[in-house]
Amino acid sequence: MEKNVKKFFDLPKTINSNLPMNNFNSMVEDSEHKIAKWVGTIYTVAAFVILISSIIWVLSPIWSGGMGEGIGILSAVIAMIIWVYAAFPIAQVVRSAGDSLSESKSGIVDFVFRDFAIANIKLFGYVSALVALFGAICMTITWVTSLDVSGEFSTAWTAKIDYAFGLPMLAVAALAELLHLQFISNVFADWYAWNPMVSSGEAWSVNGFYAVLWQYVGVVAILAKLYVSLAIYYFFYGIISSLVKWIQSPFLPFRAS
Repeated sequence: MEKNVKKFFDLPKTINSNLPMNNFNSMVEDSEHKIAKWVGTIYTVAAFVILISSIIWVLSPIWSGGMGEGIGILSAVIAMIIWVYAAFPIAQVVRSAGDSLSESKSGIVDFVFRDFAIANIKLFGYVSALVALFGAICMTITWVTSLDVSGEFSTAWTAKIDYAFGLPMLAVAALAELLHLQFISNVFADWYAWNPMVSSGEAWSVNGFYAVLWQYVGVVAILAKLYVSLAIYYFFYGIISSLVKWIQSPFLPFRAS
């Protein structure tokens, strides 16, 4: 009787195990271990979408009537060639971030607050640096040839993603101000706000040459801001992680006599 009752209550499990192509239980139960791969896949798809949309946007003046006239057409064509080329390494940065995330073996907490956060800080920093670099190349050609090869493909939009990878610096500035360490707060706040991206000066002029050099300095400044932000994030993440572990199993570093 007891065996029959057990078989009766096990009937749903028996039927479920014999359903054709039924791998939904394992898929859901293993979802936590596959989050990294799913996130990596999303970034891979995003890289492809960014590449195609960037190329379409760069080439859009061809069918939207924004090519200009005369020498302006040559300027627009050169700018298009440069920024279409730039779209590939920029998209690859997104793809590389996805690849690194998909290979993560961390638990869900470490994945979200360490791997995912750090990958995105690097992603936005590297994208900003690449855009600034190709902007500097455009400015160099403008200074050498007097052609306006920047066109509508400016680097001003990168200011919108500075916050994404410069947030740790702002956090330190806010914390220092809260502790009345105004000097430290000002240093980090000013460094975060510093943007050496400038407009190109007159061709073959000394001021124009300095502007070009300053644009390349801007690339180095973006990378420096990125690495400082990463160091700050690693530092605070390590402190918080150690604190959480201590709370889970507290101890005092003293020996009993």
